[in-house]
Formats: sequence, structure tokens, C-alpha cells
Amino acid sequence: MPNPPSDPSSDQLSDHRKVGVNRPSGTRQGLLGLGIAWVVILGATILWMAKPAILAGEEEILNSEVSAESIPDGLLLTGGQDELMGRVAYSLYSVSGDPSVISQAEAIRGSGPAGEVAYAVLAAAMLGPDAGLKALDEGDFEDDPRFELLRPAAASAFRSLADETPIPESDADVLRTRLGWFGDLACDLGDPEAMKKQAAAATRLVVWLGIFGVIFGLAGLTGFVLGIVLLVMSLLGRVRSRVEPTAHHGVYAETFAIWMLSFFGLQLLLGPLTTLAAFFGGGKPEDMVLPASILAFFASLAALAWPSFRGVSFATMRQDIGLHFGRGVVEVFYGILAWMVAVPMLFIGAILMVFLTWLVQSQTGETPAPSHPVQQAIADANFWGLLQIYVLASVAAPIVEETMFRGVFYSHLRGMMRTWAAPLSMVLAALVSSLIFAAIHPQGLVAIPPLAGLAVGFCVAREVRGSLVAPMVAHGLSNALVMTLNVLLIG
Repeated sequence: MPNPPSDPSSDQLSDHRKVGVNRPSGTRQGLLGLGIAWVVILGATILWMAKPAILAGEEEILNSEVSAESIPDGLLLTGGQDELMGRVAYSLYSVSGDPSVISQAEAIRGSGPAGEVAYAVLAAAMLGPDAGLKALDEGDFEDDPRFELLRPAAASAFRSLADETPIPESDADVLRTRLGWFGDLACDLGDPEAMKKQAAAATRLVVWLGIFGVIFGLAGLTGFVLGIVLLVMSLLGRVRSRVEPTAHHGVYAETFAIWMLSFFGLQLLLGPLTTLAAFFGGGKPEDMVLPASILAFFASLAALAWPSFRGVSFATMRQDIGLHFGRGVVEVFYGILAWMVAVPMLFIGAILMVFLTWLVQSQTGETPAPSHPVQQAIADANFWGLLQIYVLASVAAPIVEETMFRGVFYSHLRGMMRTWAAPLSMVLAALVSSLIFAAIHPQGLVAIPPLAGLAVGFCVAREVRGSLVAPMVAHGLSNALVMTLNVLLIG
């Protein structure tokens, strides 16, 4: 099917809609569908936001029931975010010599008994063996069998640092097996040569942090200038929106609601389906999670069949939601520019995240640490696993999420507000779609501002280009850079 023109005239669009659309039967039916769609959208968003808290509560219950006989094998500290915080804090200390940077890893202590011991390892490495032993004595998990398993081994490592003697092999095995990178650091404390290697690795990490800091800094500065230029040109009428508000926006609200239900349903079924596939295929369930996740992302796009069922032709839907190639390859270049424009909004969101973190910490005494399950997947992945993670994060997620959020949902919002002043309609549509986009991600409430900031930048690309190619490229580039940084830090 040939691509529709990237910027059709209003007359062409009117003719296009007359041919391609049969209006839903009756205003009452349309309002009912719209109301049900929004109930589903808001309800699904709230439930998905509550999912991390529910899972955390379940994990807390399971943790409280662990006995000495039921301690699981392998790592007891399984949060990739914890290792990331520890590595960054230790690397900054290795380069600067400032032990106060350990405060950046304080949130590790909230990860349970293993997190308490991991923090004590950092204290010993930065502040000395006495500080490590003191941190162990201050732990709140004296009756927890996991803490009692790890504490003697960690104390042995700290004493080996003080006495400059090798750590007993049995204690080293416990630490390496149970604490991962923290265990390696603990075992190396009394070995000067091993600590030189740790310092070299820490220096490399700081260098990579600096490189990515420069990349994001230059992109943010360029994006800020581009954003100002774009705003001025818009006010002068030199840049116009390429999003044509649609009168049948209610159908797209229904489509988005169906997508949310199908997407979340597929995510919830991943566990049972991978277990079933492994049973019949003879593999391991954990080896099938990433391929199944990729398939689930693309399978959720079956919701795009709904507009045809409701009388909106496929060609009209593609034009409405921007599911076309625009001006072709040049849209890729605009996607890179769109990512740059989104970076300053990410920075603004990051500032708000810091404020929210401080607010939560001051009210609850706990420091929220935004994290994503993919971080643990990166820590555990081999080359094939990393390739699948890149496909999921940098290809599948951008295509599906941009199609549904900046395409279907954004078109609904702009159409619903089509009688409003255009600037107000654009701003509100960008904010509402971006907040819901950020809310359904698993990083937690405090991470909503930076994610929403990025999403607003993608909405700008949608308005300026009309096509979804630029937002998809911007989204994929953003995810690929963040993925690469995580691989360098904890992979």
C-alpha cells in the first residue's frame, strides 16, 4: 500500500474521511464507548502503578517467612539497582578519595538483610574495617537467618583487611555466591593486588560516566537551543502542527483501552506461558522470558484492528495516528533531533524526581530508589541475552509504545479537544498522555517526572512531523543509550 502524503491539505483529509469512515451509530453509543474506555484506561493505569507495591509487599511477606532451612540458593542480593548504586559510589570514592559518597548508596540498606551486609562491605572499603563491623552491628536483621549467614563471612573479610591476611576460603565462597559484586569486593579487601584491579575497574566506570555525561550534556544544550528556535518559529507561524484532530477520536480511546487490557494481560501471562513452553520444549523458563516479552509487545498491536471494526478504515487510521513514513529516511534525522529536544525535559523531570525523593525520605525515612527489572536482566545476561534485551528495549518498546501513546492515544486526546485553542489542546494532550505513559512504567512514582519529560519531547516530534517515525527513533535512541550505560556499569 503506498504511503499517504505526509502533510495533506485539509480538503484532502476531509475527502479521505468521508470515504474511509462510517460514523458510529449514534452519539449516545459513542459517549458510552468513550466513558467505558476512560474507566478502563484510568483503572488499568492505577492497577499497574500499584503492581510494584503489591509485589514488594508479597516479597516482604516471603522474606519474613524464610527459615535457616529454606534460604534459597544463589544470590541473596538480586537487585541490579543495588549493584549499580554500589559500583557508582565505590568508583566515585576510588577516583576522588572522598568517603562521604557512600551516602549515595544508603538506599541499599533498604533491600533487606543482604542489602545491610552489602552496605557494610562498602563502609569497610571506603571508611575502614571498623566502619564495616560497626555497620554490621547496627543491622536490624539479627534474627534473620540470611543475615546470620552473611554476617560472619563479612566480618571475617573485614578482619582480613585489618590484619592484612587472606580471607578463609569458606567465607569467601559464601560472599561471592551470595552477594555478587559486593562479595567480590569484600573478598578483595585484604589483597592489595586485587584492590588495584578494583580501582582500575572503578576508574574505567567513572570515565564511561563522564563520556555519557558529556553526550547527554551536549545533547541537552543543543536540544534547549532547538526547542527555543522551534517555539519562536511556531509563534511566527513558520512551523505548523501536522496532527489533524479527528472527529472520531472516541474510537481511538476504545482502541487504546483495548490495547492496555491486552498488553497488561499478556504481561501477566508471561510467567505461566514460559513455564508451559519450557515444559513442552525442554528448555528453561527463564530462557524464554525475553523472547516471549518481545512477542507479547508486538502481539498487543492486534488492538489496531478495532477501528476497522468500528467503521474507521485502516488507511484513515494510519493517517490519523501517524503510522506512515512521512518523508522517508529524513525522518530518522528528525528523530535524532527530537531526542535532543527531549533531553532538557528529561533534566527538568530529573530535578523534580530529586525533590520527590527528598520529600518521600523526609516523610517516611526511606529513600526510594527507582529501578527497572531490566537492570537485573542485564546483570545476569550473556551475549545472546543482551541482544534480546536491546531488541526489546530499543526496537519493540519504541515501536509499540509510540504507536499507542503518541499515535492512538495522542490522536484521541487532540481530537477530543479539537474545539479548544490549538496551543492549549497540544499542551494538555502532551501532558496527559505523557503522565500515563510514565505511570505504567515500573520505575516507581518518583521516576514519573523524568519519564514524562522524555514523553513530552516525543509528543513535540509527533506534532511537528506528523509521522511516528521520528518519535520512534527518538525513543529507541534514548533506550539504547540508557541500556548501553547500564551494560557498562553492571553488565
